[in-house]
Amino acid sequence: MQELTEQQALELASQSGEAAAIYIYTPLCGTCRMGRRMLETALPLLPDHMTYALNINFAPRFVQAYEITSVPCLIVFEAWRVKSPRMLYRMESVQRILEHIRSVIV
Repeated sequence: MQELTEQQALELASQSGEAAAIYIYTPLCGTCRMGRRMLETALPLLPDHMTYALNINFAPRFVQAYEITSVPCLIVFEAWRVKSPRMLYRMESVQRILEHIRSVIV
């Protein structure tokens, strides 16, 4: 999972074309670490190069623009951005994460 800067995340979120998922976290959050492990378990089942990570501590403009209310947060942008992005705040299971991403990109 590629780590993004705030500028890269803002550019990725505004582009159209390919679906993308950005995992927003903070390094000191235990729940974020657990959610990241679940997401990394799901990565082999997802299209290549569509999942990214963003440290919330270095992304205040992104947080404000997309109204992120807590971490961890998985925000999924649909290809061609017809719909608004979907956010998942509860990383319940690998299956739930996959369902969330697939509900937007498929």
